[in-house]
Amino acid sequence: MTFNTITNSIKSKIENIQKADQKKNLKIKDITLIPEFEKLLTMDDSVVNAMTESMKAEGFKPGHELHIWTHDGKYILIDGHTRRHCAIKAGLTSVPCIIHHFENLEEAKKFAIREQTDRRNLSGEALLQAVANFNFEKGKGNAGDEKGKASEIIGKQLGVSSKTVEKARVVLKEASEEQKEAIRKEELSVNQVYNQIRGKASAEKAEASQPKLSAKEKAFIDGIRYAISQINSGICIKDLYHQTTDNFDYSKMTSSLKDVDFEKIIAEPETPSVPEEV
Repeated sequence: MTFNTITNSIKSKIENIQKADQKKNLKIKDITLIPEFEKLLTMDDSVVNAMTESMKAEGFKPGHELHIWTHDGKYILIDGHTRRHCAIKAGLTSVPCIIHHFENLEEAKKFAIREQTDRRNLSGEALLQAVANFNFEKGKGNAGDEKGKASEIIGKQLGVSSKTVEKARVVLKEASEEQKEAIRKEELSVNQVYNQIRGKASAEKAEASQPKLSAKEKAFIDGIRYAISQINSGICIKDLYHQTTDNFDYSKMTSSLKDVDFEKIIAEPETPSVPEEV
């Protein structure tokens, strides 16, 4: 065995040892926070309170170590922001950590998101937060050299379908603040808001495809609709005539049409069934 072979073998073993994940207690003040990981998923107040009380009573439980990325001489927190926050509130000064060695930020972020999504079923808000943190350039999804459709790559990392990822993207881009707030409060799901957005878009497209009416044509149609609604409500023809000729208020008429269900009015009445002769 040559000297170079021995040297390369020792160097390889040292590199493998350095790359292996290691458990280590770190002082909280020595752990660095960066926005790329702080913003991945938000803290839940109820979880923070319960976890803080647990740490005060029992300390930091084994198996819940923080995940740290050693980079540029710093201990960067990539997963465990809620646990770190609770440890500080509980009065702890050091915490158990697992030290990782990643090649780049994307690799570290991929690991952090996978850790978080493995531990919980993603709520609508958490899904939007996770998808918002990915790079949707062609063939990428914070997935290193992995090639393919971004939504499929990201779906694999989050444990959801590519269709779910695509719907989340639409909601992130097009949902109103009221719709996003409904998702945060779990009053609506991401899928429900997506359907609202697409339903509105379809309605607007259908409306845009209709021929434009002149003001006179629109007024004529509104008049017919108003007459139908009034006759359906029981007004006689004579009263309707005077109503539309004596001091007629066009704006009041059009306003009243908003609450009329014409589909119900013009629906065919059900034919009563005739009992069979005995």
